Amino acid sequence: MKIFLITVLFFHSHLNSQDSGYQMYKDGDINSALQYYNTLLEMENEDISKESLLYNIGTIYSSMNSIPEANSVFQKAYNDSLENFSSDLSYNYGNALYRSKNLEKSLNAYRDALLRNPNDSDARKNYEFVKNEIKKNKNMNKQQDQKQDSKQDQDNKEDKKDQNSNQNENQNQNQNDNKKNNSNNDENPNQDESPQVDNNESNQNQEIQSNQSAENILNALKENEKVNKKRKQKKSSQESVKDW
Repeated sequence: MKIFLITVLFFHSHLNSQDSGYQMYKDGDINSALQYYNTLLEMENEDISKESLLYNIGTIYSSMNSIPEANSVFQKAYNDSLENFSSDLSYNYGNALYRSKNLEKSLNAYRDALLRNPNDSDARKNYEFVKNEIKKNKNMNKQQDQKQDSKQDQDNKEDKKDQNSNQNENQNQNQNDNKKNNSNNDENPNQDESPQVDNNESNQNQEIQSNQSAENILNALKENEKVNKKRKQKKSSQESVKDW
């Protein structure tokens, strides 16, 4: 009997041995069935196929949704069978690998099942399903990479744009500062010229003072000359009176 595993994945739930363990499994006594097959496995009876026991144990673990345990048992069955494993073992191993998100190995297991039984329609459906899943994931990853690259390019462009904008702002600020400095220089003459103006004024004042002093001296000399002249006139007049 086959039951659905996921979407189009089918699960071969039948066991290889038509024995009491199978009856326990069929009646829903899963733990007892699992214990039964593990006991047979430990006995290492050459009359019982080890691959069949491992297949049954792995199938029971899969039905219990114990996927890591199922994968471990199926892998052991693969290794012990020396590539002489059955189509059902490959099929159920492929299902367990798919449920553990190991798509590449799952696809290989379905391929092995088809190589051993090309007429297994369930294995073919699952093979195509997983193949499409892998292709879809690759396309999604490619789109995400392209989107990430596009975003990175856009971020780089934005960063470059911001850098250019900041550079232009700095240049404009420098130009404005230079204009402001030039304007201040025009409004306030160079302080180095101020002492020169002050020196010119001082020289002019000194020259004026010097001219005034010379004029005063000249005037004093003239006054002295007048006084002397008057004295001479007065003396001459007195001498004339004496003669009379």
